Amino acid sequence: MNTTALITNEELKKLQGIVSPDYLVGYSVARLYFTEEDIIDWIYTGIIGAVLAIQSEQSTFIKIVDLETFQVKFEHEIYYDMNYKTYLGFVHVWESESCVFALSFADDKDAAKFKKSIESLIPSKKKKKGQKQRGFTVSEQTRIKHEGQVGLDKTGEFTGTLLPDEIIDNKLGTKK
Repeated sequence: MNTTALITNEELKKLQGIVSPDYLVGYSVARLYFTEEDIIDWIYTGIIGAVLAIQSEQSTFIKIVDLETFQVKFEHEIYYDMNYKTYLGFVHVWESESCVFALSFADDKDAAKFKKSIESLIPSKKKKKGQKQRGFTVSEQTRIKHEGQVGLDKTGEFTGTLLPDEIIDNKLGTKK
């Protein structure tokens, strides 16, 4: 987990009371901005505080917590293949469904550490080099021989060639 001199140990303990320390991957201090499709300028949201990179058992999030009230002021889920970019070193941007968000960090080094935290949390649908496939795998089929066709006629009866009688006699796969 990255650290910053901008958040005191006392503030960090309060933040860990909001978010389990086990789930807190990174933190820093930043302001939140956004822009919409037809707007050229960035709009300051009025939200400034501790920006947290969080990984829970179900999901991953970016949260901003007000350091005076310790209330969560912003939360955004980190989604598959999220394109999290850096501009000027201290500005990070990403797209949401409705707009583009930007975090403006107080310190370049903190921004770089926080970016690494976020990048470690972005789930990817693409298999990374050397990554093992999860779940089960189905082996490649061998010795496949096409022996006939199966279908349904206009009345819903199975039709086909070289099929067992019990399949041909059943209508839509139900037993008589």
